[in-house]
Amino acid sequence: MFPKSFSSSALALVVAAVFIPSAAYATGENIGDTQRCVHLNRTKSTSVVDDSTILITMRGRDSYKRVDLRSPCSGIEHSGFGVSMQNDRLCTSNTLVVMQTGGASCMIEKIVTIDEAEAAALRAQ
Repeated sequence: MFPKSFSSSALALVVAAVFIPSAAYATGENIGDTQRCVHLNRTKSTSVVDDSTILITMRGRDSYKRVDLRSPCSGIEHSGFGVSMQNDRLCTSNTLVVMQTGGASCMIEKIVTIDEAEAAALRAQ
């Protein structure tokens, strides 16, 4: 509950601030949108494209996410990765670990919504 000293215009400003989406919290529904997290229960498949890129195919209407790593992650392309996460979400704050003895730790730079043409190009690499 807001204190009585809040004016109606101040309340409108607070409500507007809550409901106006910002780029940092984009839902990732549109091509080119970035988002902080992907719900893994909504994913169909995940594949490592190269040492810097992961492709996620989402369930339903075949939408795609490109995960760009902060720097090349040696061995991830051949060995795959593991990740420790909470709430069944892969987020830019998660650390990926290459699944090999002494595997590297890798950070996610961004998660981007891509179209089917870009996903096909990534799969072809």
